Order: sequence, then structure tokens, then C-alpha cells
Amino acid sequence: MSDFPPDEARKRRAWQKIQRQLDEALDASFPASDPVAIVTSHEEEDWGIEPAAPAPKPLPPRNS
Repeated sequence: MSDFPPDEARKRRAWQKIQRQLDEALDASFPASDPVAIVTSHEEEDWGIEPAAPAPKPLPPRNS
């Protein structure tokens, strides 16, 4: 049983899957000079580690 909450466990498995794919792609391309590439979905790459950008502050009214 995992010590992580269900959502965290899912994110951890997704991260591990991508890391495994990157490792396999690197092994398959070594020692070639081509960059390593894998195909993922946006959901797989959203690990939720970056804070959301704050909403822009409204500009004060201009006095004409």
C-alpha cells in the first residue's frame, strides 16, 4: 500500500512513467546526436508543481 494520498500517488506514477520513457528513449538513441523525444499528453506533463500565475491587477482609472 502507498503512503501517498490517491492524487499524489497518481501524479507520482505518471512522473515515474515519463521518467522511464525518457530513460528508454535515451538508451535507444545513445550515442547518436539526435535529441531524446517522447510523446505525452498535456495531462501527463501537468505535475502541478508550478504555481499558477497570478491574475493581473486592474489598472487604476485615469484622470483626464
